[in-house]
Amino acid sequence: MNKKSYPLSDLNTWLNQVGEIKILLPEKPKLDQVAAAGALADSLNKSDKKTQIFCPQSLSVKFSQVIGVDRVANKIEGRNFVININYPLVNIEKINWDDQEKERIALVIEPKASAPPIDNNMVTLKKGNGKIRDVIALGFSSQEELFGAIKSLGGKEPPEKINTVNINISSGEFFGQIKLIDNEASSFSEVIAGVIEGLSLPISLDGANNLLLGLRAATNSFSSVGIGPDTFEAAAFCLRSGGKLSTETVSDFTTNKKISNFGKPRIYRGSVND
Repeated sequence: MNKKSYPLSDLNTWLNQVGEIKILLPEKPKLDQVAAAGALADSLNKSDKKTQIFCPQSLSVKFSQVIGVDRVANKIEGRNFVININYPLVNIEKINWDDQEKERIALVIEPKASAPPIDNNMVTLKKGNGKIRDVIALGFSSQEELFGAIKSLGGKEPPEKINTVNINISSGEFFGQIKLIDNEASSFSEVIAGVIEGLSLPISLDGANNLLLGLRAATNSFSSVGIGPDTFEAAAFCLRSGGKLSTETVSDFTTNKKISNFGKPRIYRGSVND
């Protein structure tokens, strides 16, 4: 595939320098975006890069065709485990912990003799907010929109500490440390196919099928006006990687949807009175 305009060298350097990668989708993504994110995450994970996909909202059933969509999270959770106790600190005599048994930690909270006991319904458990540093933003129109999504997901890092790869196929705000904007691409799946091939990332059968699904959804099964050779080259790359073109209707089509059940024509018999 001819993707000379893509900053693949800069992207490769970025990938070699970062730790955990978070692929972020906008609040209302299209099927093509979700499929492309799934394929990219799969390839990066197979390259020993710990990668997760996040979306501010839970994805609806129409994305069930995307392989791995169940692993898209809507909350960034940290490694810390937080125990909240709705109990006045002035009523506590002391706090201790017991580790006499291996692989077990018991927190011991002793109220003052004059204070009421602690009840189970006073205790809540949750994960702490997670850090988000290295981001691949897939389809955000502006940096403000991206930071809003990060806030919705629970990320608490200041914006200046976030390293961003901005991938888009439409005009928008030119933000991010690395900008991969392809206004001529038919879909995000086309772009991600070019990235995976250009960086020689591994691609699995699931990844290839996700990209083919995204290509079909974005181009109405390759029938949209204006699609170019790069679209078909992306499809060929996926097919060579083991992907299969499904004959099932893609639920994200917006035009020329297949109509499978036509009503039978009514036939009238008998005389016709003038």
